[in-house]
Amino acid sequence: MARHRIYKDAEQLRRAVDKYFDSITREREITEKRDSGMRDDKGHVIYEDVVVLNKLGKPLVVTEYIVPPTVGDLCEFLKIDRDTWARYCDSEKYPEFCGTTTRARGRMMSWNEKELLTREGKDCKGIIFNLENNYGYKERAAVDVHGSLESYLAQAAENGAEQEF
Repeated sequence: MARHRIYKDAEQLRRAVDKYFDSITREREITEKRDSGMRDDKGHVIYEDVVVLNKLGKPLVVTEYIVPPTVGDLCEFLKIDRDTWARYCDSEKYPEFCGTTTRARGRMMSWNEKELLTREGKDCKGIIFNLENNYGYKERAAVDVHGSLESYLAQAAENGAEQEF
């Protein structure tokens, strides 16, 4: 006997997934220190925090993850198991959930990418493992074909073989 579905429609799942991300993030305006034009009693410059504006003239806002987003934590929050989440991600079985699951997966992948690029002095093996095994990233390896081709041609010349390339 199959269990009943906790999330019966796309909107219900979307709200629950958004609530998960809201529970682990905060948004913060980016500020920078600027000379206020004033001095303290010792003559030192007094700086003030000023909101950074983007090229559109809007305040620059960054989403900070207080807790790293993971599929395991998401499933725990949604009160479902990973198999259920995997089924929800299957666009053929649950096309109505596709937008929500794709967006959630994209947010998690984006967090991993940012961590990989911004971690200073920290080990990134876990991030790399996650990106390769859960998001399809591949490490590229360069192969020196030039040296192999030269040795092949030299060997062929020694044997008197003529090849067309």
